[in-house]
Amino acid sequence: LSKKGRKGKNKPKAEDEIWYGRTVIKSCARLDYATAQNIIDGKVATGEFQADETFWPKSRQPTGGHTIDQVAADVRLMHKVAMARRQLRFGNGALALNGIKLAFQLEEDGETPKLCAPYPIRDSNRLIEEYMLLANYFVAQRLITHAHGRALLRNHSPPIELGMQSVVDVSKEALNFDIDTTSSSTLQASLSRLSRECDDELVVQCITESLMTPMKPAEYIAAGELAEEDWHHFALNIPYYTHFTSPIRRYPDVIVHRLLQATIDDNVDEFPQNQGEIHSAAGHCNDKRMAAKKAQERSDRVFLSLYLKKNPITSTLGVCLSVGEKTFTVFVPKLGASIKVFLQEHEDCFETNAYTDDGGKRHIVISPKTDAVPGMQQSDDDTGPSWKSLNIGVFTKLEVACTCKARPPIDVRVKVVGPWKE
Repeated sequence: LSKKGRKGKNKPKAEDEIWYGRTVIKSCARLDYATAQNIIDGKVATGEFQADETFWPKSRQPTGGHTIDQVAADVRLMHKVAMARRQLRFGNGALALNGIKLAFQLEEDGETPKLCAPYPIRDSNRLIEEYMLLANYFVAQRLITHAHGRALLRNHSPPIELGMQSVVDVSKEALNFDIDTTSSSTLQASLSRLSRECDDELVVQCITESLMTPMKPAEYIAAGELAEEDWHHFALNIPYYTHFTSPIRRYPDVIVHRLLQATIDDNVDEFPQNQGEIHSAAGHCNDKRMAAKKAQERSDRVFLSLYLKKNPITSTLGVCLSVGEKTFTVFVPKLGASIKVFLQEHEDCFETNAYTDDGGKRHIVISPKTDAVPGMQQSDDDTGPSWKSLNIGVFTKLEVACTCKARPPIDVRVKVVGPWKE
């Protein structure tokens, strides 16, 4: 899909043209991410006569005269191209802030969470992502050149400056590391450099988590309603983008499909929605998408709370991300969640004192009152905790206990056990 030869007096070659049109797909194999990853990793289809069904289930093996070696060769070639495109994309300034997403396995009742673990992002996921991004980009390009102001795009504005500056200041004070937030390209370069220079992977994870907070959500727009520079997608660092690849689950993609077909049929002027109506529909989709996102996040927190109610965590690592007057936020890597901790809930265990130092940074100092520190296992000979006080600031590592709140609304409750012991 090269664009070589499109500028100046050079005429585009036939192989450089991008074809748009309707197709019918007849699948010869239904691969899932796990099976595709096994193929990429060379765990299966390496010349054996019959594939090991542990790595490539029979129900997902090719039919219609196609062989496992043929399909595997295609998957590996697509992976090679996708990874080259990914490298090029990040080289051109794309930004990746990947938080931890939890996945749940339910009991037979379909309601009670039985297992909880981070959802793995593998090369098979990235393979699909690269071709998806490419298709969405080229469809956006077609809509702009042929549907003009009606083109339904997805833009992404730069993050909130005040919030980004806060993370920059924390990074400088705590790590003596400069983060350049001028653009997505400089931000990604800073994170890459931090990953190379910082020995503590957890710190990189915490910085990434903190940077996600001031990010603005991407939004759907009609191209003609905004200036061209406002079409830009900050995270992807490209001038325009849309959503085309998931019409079965996103209504904006349905509109994009209809617009694309209108450009192919050369009847955009007869399209039933004008520019303003498409922009209004885009705004409605933005509202519904945000509501769905909040519902999903709340659902994840409810299921996590129910899991912890049955499987409380008495001791795990937590890292302080921010400090307030009566609260502080703790990132729990095991759960992939940032949770607010209330000092009031620790009054039975700790003496607390919040203060601001000469540099304007907030701290909370806690000291154990009694031996009854949550999650701490003590023998009959123990006279109390082995620590006298703990000064909590940004990036302080803590030992915490995670349970479900006893009173509604249902949520995760995090209590401090003490300082984290490496």
